[in-house]
Amino acid sequence: MKELFKKSVKGKKISADELESLNAELEYAQKNINSISTVDLSQLRPSIAALLLYASQSEQQKLEFQEFVSWVKQPNTDPQWSETFEELIGRIFGDLQLKRVSSLLEKINTQKTLTQVEDKKELVSSLNDRNLTGLYENKVDELGIDFNVNLLPFKLEVLDPRIVTVKPGKANEMHRHAHETIFIFLKGHGKVIVDNYENEVGPGDFALIPRWCVHQSVNLGTEDLVFLAVADFGLTGKSFMGNYSKTARLKRDIL
Repeated sequence: MKELFKKSVKGKKISADELESLNAELEYAQKNINSISTVDLSQLRPSIAALLLYASQSEQQKLEFQEFVSWVKQPNTDPQWSETFEELIGRIFGDLQLKRVSSLLEKINTQKTLTQVEDKKELVSSLNDRNLTGLYENKVDELGIDFNVNLLPFKLEVLDPRIVTVKPGKANEMHRHAHETIFIFLKGHGKVIVDNYENEVGPGDFALIPRWCVHQSVNLGTEDLVFLAVADFGLTGKSFMGNYSKTARLKRDIL
């Protein structure tokens, strides 16, 4: 995780709030590096506490820590730290991710129902449901693209089911994203491209879309190709470092 952390800092993929909090803890640790016995380590995330304990062991390790604090603020170099120190800073990435999903994990382990409806009909939906919400659509005739995406009216925390409709003879963009998805085909005849693989699909078929694969759905028939895409966006979107929305669609000039 050390490389992921360094790339996240250099690429400015850590949110402003996360970076502010991280810098505040690092500065506090640096200020108290010579009086560690007075520091309340419980006030620091585990990774920063481990770095502070490491830095207190020798002048060389203290210097390493101080250089790291400065680098986080201005990561315009590619420093080489000791192997032990590299492993320790890698833990910061884990702490950042854990904080992002901790409330979700807590709810999972409390084992309490999350059913929050006023009417039983709120627990079902259909293709003709007036509560389907338009999320995204795109039509580019010269690229053969014509499709739309609707959200189901369910309150979910991890899953993110969407109804995708591709017009006859058209396709959606070739794109990729961090979440994994299962397509459940409801209407029409088409094919799904996943990296270098193609499979024809129709009603009753399921298709796997692995994380980060380049994929596209193409309508081969004369009626709409309709499928339910069920993804773990609620989890992936929280834990992904960076601007997640920019990963979901490729730019038009490279389609």
